[in-house]
Amino acid sequence: MLTRFLIHVVALLFVFYVIWGIRGGVLWTAVLMALILALVNLIIRPVLLILTLPVTILTLGLFVIILNALLFALSFAVLQGILNVHFVIGFGQILIGYLIYVIVSTVLTQLFR
Repeated sequence: MLTRFLIHVVALLFVFYVIWGIRGGVLWTAVLMALILALVNLIIRPVLLILTLPVTILTLGLFVIILNALLFALSFAVLQGILNVHFVIGFGQILIGYLIYVIVSTVLTQLFR
């Protein structure tokens, strides 16, 4: 479990540095973002998956990517509120950041199995 958490922190570090250009105090920011993302995925995601099931079926599952990107954006917004900082990031950057986060975490998970 600790290994998976560290993999997600490394993936978030990669996204912070490459996509959003966040450089100062990144390690603790990534750890806090990983905790927030875990809580959002644990509490809010199951409810939203059930509520958006008809749209997900109509789009053949592609809406789940948008839903996950929105939850990623929510986690980032909560992180900005906690740290009392503001970054101007659009939905396109959130979507690209989420996709890169998923790819990096998947590759690292496969490497450490």
